[in-house]
Amino acid sequence: MSSDTDRTDGSLARWTEDGVSPGVQHERVTDRLRTLSEKLSVCDTVLNDLKDLSDILVRKSLQDLTLPSQK
Repeated sequence: MSSDTDRTDGSLARWTEDGVSPGVQHERVTDRLRTLSEKLSVCDTVLNDLKDLSDILVRKSLQDLTLPSQK
């Protein structure tokens, strides 16, 4: 049985126990990072939208407090 570093390409790269090559590992990690980046972008957009809504609600509340009541 060959070791983790005994590969025909002469590299000393680490293969996983299930035989996944370093290139495939890199591709998987890159895909995960891309997905996380996309999700972070969505979260950032949502957070900014929530901040905008909060500002609008605060202004509305202040406006309601400063206007005389219409009774």
